[in-house]
Amino acid sequence: MNTECRFAKLIPGKVESTRDGGTVMTRLNVSRLLFSRSGRWVILGLLVFSALLLFACAGKSGPSTVLTGLVEIEAGWHHTCALTTAGGVNCWGNNHDGQLGDGTEVDRVTAVDVVGLMSRVNAIAAGERHTCALTTGGGVKCWGNNHDNQLGDGTVNDRVTPADVMGLTSGVRAITAGERHTCALTTGGGVKCWGKNHDGQVGDGTAINRRTPADVVGLTSGIKTITAGGQHTCALNPKYVQCWGDNEDGQLGDGTTADTLAAREEVGL
Repeated sequence: MNTECRFAKLIPGKVESTRDGGTVMTRLNVSRLLFSRSGRWVILGLLVFSALLLFACAGKSGPSTVLTGLVEIEAGWHHTCALTTAGGVNCWGNNHDGQLGDGTEVDRVTAVDVVGLMSRVNAIAAGERHTCALTTGGGVKCWGNNHDNQLGDGTVNDRVTPADVMGLTSGVRAITAGERHTCALTTGGGVKCWGKNHDGQVGDGTAINRRTPADVVGLTSGIKTITAGGQHTCALNPKYVQCWGDNEDGQLGDGTTADTLAAREEVGL
């Protein structure tokens, strides 16, 4: 809704105009004004003013377009994306790093199509300033910021349109995105991650950023689901939850606040 103008209304004895930050009211003695020439001009002026204010507010009470037929939405730091029932991807918001995937770096206040992803997408994931999609063929494509290799295309170049993740053009059943890292669950139940690894969130036993997908140590099969936090990652196997990466606030649930570079079983689950 427009922040300068919400609504204006005229009722007997009171002219009221409401804006963000407060309400302005002018109470009028209508009967007294009606019996004076100057008073009638005041009333006429107020009526005209109210009509103009209503006209100015018209069409400003909501978005110009409404997305329908959606099956999933994902929010990054300052951008949002949606997956349609037709398997297409739309994004909007901040686009300084190409995270909207529309071929530009222009911010968008309404949804735009992601280039090349009008159909055949099964799932989406949004990181801080990057976005990824899982295709119906089991492949992964990412776009946006790539300063920490989170796109997995083997480079550190930002992408304004989707790029294939190296080695994952098929065989993936789920994806998740952290702040600056990304992970995939394979059809065989294994987990692969790539991108920023300063806190061990990639789970390959090192703290080295990975430009392409790396196997998470000990998680090559049997995993049911995965999820990523800002700088840590977790996986669910049939028996327990395993997490790795940043643990400054105890988010790994292992009874410590020490980071871990490989998957660790959560305490108490």
